[in-house]
Amino acid sequence: METTSRVTTSRLEAGSSVALAPAASRGLSSYIELTKPRILTMILLTVVMAMVAAGTLPSLQTVLHACIGTALVAASASVLNQWMERERDAIMARTCKRPLPSGRVASSQAAWMGWVMVVLGSVYLGTLVNLPTMYCGLATWGLYVWVYTPLKMISWTNTLVGTLPGALPVWMGWTAAEGSLADPRAWILLGVLVAWQLPHFMAIAYMYRQQYEAAGYKMITVTDESGRGANLHAILGSIACIVFAVLAVPPVSILSGVLCVLAVAVSVWQLIAAIRFRRHQDMKTARKMLHVSLLQLPLTMLFILLAALYG
Repeated sequence: METTSRVTTSRLEAGSSVALAPAASRGLSSYIELTKPRILTMILLTVVMAMVAAGTLPSLQTVLHACIGTALVAASASVLNQWMERERDAIMARTCKRPLPSGRVASSQAAWMGWVMVVLGSVYLGTLVNLPTMYCGLATWGLYVWVYTPLKMISWTNTLVGTLPGALPVWMGWTAAEGSLADPRAWILLGVLVAWQLPHFMAIAYMYRQQYEAAGYKMITVTDESGRGANLHAILGSIACIVFAVLAVPPVSILSGVLCVLAVAVSVWQLIAAIRFRRHQDMKTARKMLHVSLLQLPLTMLFILLAALYG
């Protein structure tokens, strides 16, 4: 009888352990989800690309420190952005399943998480990378959390302003490699990221315009129902992508010439998608423009990287 009891108790304890493990795993995944891992991955790729493009190959240790510090600061911005918008996120079908509106993470925990990460990340960058990179990180964080996020409730210009914190991580990589911000190439790389965001975010703003309106966001697709504003931004941004592609990958050799042609080609592809969105503004053309943008940026970054290494 005693043996049977022990076996039963062991099975119950084992079952409890199995039940607790998935729960703990789900809890951890919710905190990771708050950091927006896919966006974070793109930011880190941008940082590494900029470090290589700066001209002096940094040490692996520098690359690692820059990525860790940037990841902490960027993740903090994403967490605090969601913390500030948690009530509106609950209204939108696109965001209602996020950790905060769904109740998987407590509001106070997210706030603490965001503040701790930005402090740790800033100190980390200032101590183990350099002060210019830390300043660029703080500028990125401040613009995203304290300017772009509240501006979404006030003015359609929020998307234009939001292109700056979306592009500034390229300067974090540039300065981490000891590149000077007085170098025109640093501004060209910033321009690549700023221009790319216009067709990308105009597509998103159109696809979810009804949800944005319900949540009270002043997106240009909400304030200008004609769609002309979104069309103009998408096309101008796509044209700027072509210009910056030529500037970022100057054809100074046969290889760099080929890379320049390729960079221009993917930017022209983006422009064609934007023109189609202008001519037939609907979900199909908006989604196509979004999908093209998701390929155009990494390809352009790849061509810039190859040109810096071998061009």
